[in-house]
Amino acid sequence: MFSTRRASLTAGLVGLGLFFALAGVSARQDQGSAVTLAYQFPEGKALSYRTASSEKQYMQVSGQDLTTSTESSLEFTAKPKSSKDGVHGIAVTIDAMKIRLQSPQGDQSPTLDHIPGKSFDMSLTRLGKETDTSGAAAITYVLGTTSRDLSSRFQAFFPDLPDRPVKQGDTWPSQDSVTEKTGGGDIFISLNHVNTMDGVETVDGVECARIKTESKGTLKGNLEEGGASLTLDGTMTATATWYFAIKQGFLVKSDSKGGFSGSLSVAQANMTIPVTGESTEEVRLVRK
Repeated sequence: MFSTRRASLTAGLVGLGLFFALAGVSARQDQGSAVTLAYQFPEGKALSYRTASSEKQYMQVSGQDLTTSTESSLEFTAKPKSSKDGVHGIAVTIDAMKIRLQSPQGDQSPTLDHIPGKSFDMSLTRLGKETDTSGAAAITYVLGTTSRDLSSRFQAFFPDLPDRPVKQGDTWPSQDSVTEKTGGGDIFISLNHVNTMDGVETVDGVECARIKTESKGTLKGNLEEGGASLTLDGTMTATATWYFAIKQGFLVKSDSKGGFSGSLSVAQANMTIPVTGESTEEVRLVRK
């Protein structure tokens, strides 16, 4: 389960979700020229995106193989509010959201009818650091028996950009940290990315910079579920390719895939359960 260019991995029982990225690219001459990457949110310019993800988690409990599958989608519109000292203020409105969880306990589709139309403000630097996504924490829903909110979906949504011009073949590192708050405790995700300027390609009539990213990270959490104390510990990997409009400075599309490997320890039962997972996710610009 993985999201941004980057990794978004859902650890089934703990319902982890991490969605990916979008960014803007500005200024470029030809395939071999250096490109300056920076987020752009022109006044009055609203961008609408749709994300869709498919995730599977595999566990083995007392010799029995258990599989959990999650299909989810999120649509939102980002509209600029302000720009000062290299920080963009953005108003985000949720347009649609769906989740379907299939597990040995049956199918679950949480009630999300109250979410479309909800809005919050966030801040983003020109190089892609989310400095405030706290408003998304007020948009909540219930998955299974625990409460979730949308803040983790936007804490690392935008990939970090280089602080220097880059040309084809150049790389730059970036890092992300995400906290997934649940009714049973917090899950902490740390990700390290290596980004590569891969070339230039025209997508849907728009000249785009093509960027490839490889990600590695860790996932840790201490949770309470049904009266049991759970400890989650694992590693994550992901690869992604993004396409950015060069002159306009927005994401056109992104495709990612990733994997997870770790364990879920149950203190009361003195049991450690191996957990693995895989995911795919796509991000598409649906209105610009």
